[in-house]
Amino acid sequence: MLDIIMLIIGYCGAAAFATCSLPQVIKAYKTKSTGDISIFFIILSIIGNLCSAGYIFYTNYISGMWQYPQYVNYTLATIFIFVLLGLKIKYDKDSKK
Repeated sequence: MLDIIMLIIGYCGAAAFATCSLPQVIKAYKTKSTGDISIFFIILSIIGNLCSAGYIFYTNYISGMWQYPQYVNYTLATIFIFVLLGLKIKYDKDSKK
């Protein structure tokens, strides 16, 4: 029973971390502005997510213990941060016109 509770907690935590950039994506899309978002924040987020995902996958493969909530976390977080990068490129380019 405790295993199920901890798995649910793991998925809730992963969902919270994964979607923490979603409000910024929505705000940038609605306002068509990304001037206050640092490109270095986005780049470091991408590097951090990809490196952490690689580490989790490798250690899970070696140990045989698969931490599925972590895969949800890093997959969603990476998708959202790439969307934010796309919006940053688009809106920063549009603002220079």
